[in-house]
Amino acid sequence: MSRITSLAVKNIIRNRRAILLSSIGIIFGIASFVFFVSLGNGIKSAVFGKILAKLPINVIEVTPKSSTIGIFSFSGLSSSSIDESTVETISSIKGVKAVYREMVLDVPIQARGEFYSRRIVTDLAATGIDEELVKEDVKEGYRFEFREDGPIPVIVSRHLLELYNSNIAQAMKLPRLTADAIIGFRFRLVVGRSFLSGTRDASKVREYECQLVGFSDKAILLGITMPIGYVRKFKKDIEGSEERERYKKLYVIAEDSRVIPAITQEITSMGLEIDRTRKTIGGVINIAILFLGTLSILIVALSAINISNTFALLIFERRREIGVLRAVGASRGDIRKMIFLEASMAGIFNGLIGVVSGLIFITFVDYLARTKIPDFPYKPDTFFDVNVYVLIIALLFSVFFCTLGALLPSIKASKIDPARAITM
Repeated sequence: MSRITSLAVKNIIRNRRAILLSSIGIIFGIASFVFFVSLGNGIKSAVFGKILAKLPINVIEVTPKSSTIGIFSFSGLSSSSIDESTVETISSIKGVKAVYREMVLDVPIQARGEFYSRRIVTDLAATGIDEELVKEDVKEGYRFEFREDGPIPVIVSRHLLELYNSNIAQAMKLPRLTADAIIGFRFRLVVGRSFLSGTRDASKVREYECQLVGFSDKAILLGITMPIGYVRKFKKDIEGSEERERYKKLYVIAEDSRVIPAITQEITSMGLEIDRTRKTIGGVINIAILFLGTLSILIVALSAINISNTFALLIFERRREIGVLRAVGASRGDIRKMIFLEASMAGIFNGLIGVVSGLIFITFVDYLARTKIPDFPYKPDTFFDVNVYVLIIALLFSVFFCTLGALLPSIKASKIDPARAITM
């Protein structure tokens, strides 16, 4: 260890109380930075890992363009729609491998069945989807296809199972379920009747048996999804007219992810919209992380002023000592180096305290969140995602701002005249 480094260590130990008190803001800022960034990363991991299960990167979701009135969005008011001619046009775009349709069943329907000795009757929402799109989500041994006989195969969203397990099961004192436990569950579907819409024509009411055959992220959120052939059949049976089919959404499969920008541009030029839900939510979370992280760094930056004032006061008190060092041969550079070493050591010390404080607070808050907050859909196992790189960055911020705070005092200390300092 050099003489300058040895002196810097001794000065830190001697003035530790004053430096620590002036560094409280830096410690608080570093702890806040670690806490908020880890919280943001944890929320982002929960959202994208569980709530928004990612589609393959070569899939584009296309919807009709919606009209906006104030804060409200209405797809029905838009002049754009998706029909079979739209499907043909998109299919002809260079780079498009396949186009799959999703259609809303907009006729009254009810579901009836027995569930753990309880009779359940409820109105239901339903959509139809091209079978090929969800074939990998169907449980082995079951089929998801249109047939004239046998039960209607249906799939439901994994979100619906999560909602049941976290809320409904507890409220109704029912057991929690796994996906495998209810595959094959059967119920009755009454087409043409509902509590809300009533019965349009009693002679057209039909009852069918349905069977759950899988879970899919492409199924409707709160309802059932069936092969699109059944939706066409029910609409024709109830409405009786051969009107032009309109689709709720199209899933466009690209041959390669590199052609997606060109395909997206062609589709938007047709007056249609690309579903950017994942990108929007990710952007909002990133902005929140950036805002809270910047606020924490601002606290640290303002604390550098306190560091500067503290070092200026310490240098004033040590001017005779610095004068002696200059008199025995220490250069101005040596004095600046000594002050910078002291500031760097203080930064490392403060940074470590801030990081450890942040981790302790994270552990405490995460424990309270996991044990005291009631279950809700997609409640994560942990609300925080602590990244080692975030801890390293936090430590470097502490060193940087402590050193920055000591910049002016170090320059002032190096200019102290030895003769005047010794005789003062």
